[in-house]
Amino acid sequence: MNAHTIPELRCAMSREAIIGHETAWKVSTFGVAQYPHGYDPALLAAIEEAALKLKASHAVHKHLDLTFITGADRYIPEIKELLHDKLRLERLSDMMGAKLEPYPLSIVGSTVTFMNPRDGAVEWHCDGVPVTELIPLSISEPLIGGHLEIYCDDSETGRSILESGRDLPRNKIMRIDHKMNYATLGQFLGVLHRTAPIQLGERVTLVLNQRSAIKPYVDDNRMFYLAADNDHDRAWVNELAEDVWTNQLPAYRRHAEEHPMLQPAAEPVSGGARESW
Repeated sequence: MNAHTIPELRCAMSREAIIGHETAWKVSTFGVAQYPHGYDPALLAAIEEAALKLKASHAVHKHLDLTFITGADRYIPEIKELLHDKLRLERLSDMMGAKLEPYPLSIVGSTVTFMNPRDGAVEWHCDGVPVTELIPLSISEPLIGGHLEIYCDDSETGRSILESGRDLPRNKIMRIDHKMNYATLGQFLGVLHRTAPIQLGERVTLVLNQRSAIKPYVDDNRMFYLAADNDHDRAWVNELAEDVWTNQLPAYRRHAEEHPMLQPAAEPVSGGARESW
């Protein structure tokens, strides 16, 4: 499979179909899809082996009931190799319909997650990073739970339901079962989703994060949200500030200049609201 061959997609859905209305804050109209990834099995096996060795010393469990190694490519060179692989990025960009680049913040550019009844899964949330690729490294047999659940409606509606102590309506939840040799690409910015709690078995997953190369400012990672998992290390604060000044702000100003806001008509259009009472 070459870089510009879009693979056979499973469970594909557009962003607007998931949320239920048009959105402006997005990388593209792509929502989610699962596909055969074609990555080297030996490379993925080496990544899992290294991650399991690092779990006791490097994994954290602080936020959203998730146990994971943050910024895993800092410790596992094979992850960095895959994260920056040019052909992988070209293929994902073709699928997304927008040029992607690796997410630059070292603490969240990549993670390895460990999910089982003891380590947890991940609770309902919207991603801070714009685009995520989920690559299963191992899935136990049997596995009860552990599938991806996506709330198909406006995320604020879903959050208000959850905060009131109610369950989300099952008829609005899309289920995607993870499968070995398949990856799931999602634009989960503003999309409410979770991993269903695991009752039996376990799953280890490599998570690679991307953003738009043209609009790097389309991002929902707030500092308090990043700190919830990374309060033991503050070096990333300066790293984030440098990216804002060097990449995000220039791109934002460039886009604003190239796409000026439409000005209202000089004369009022008849047939609208009354001009006097």
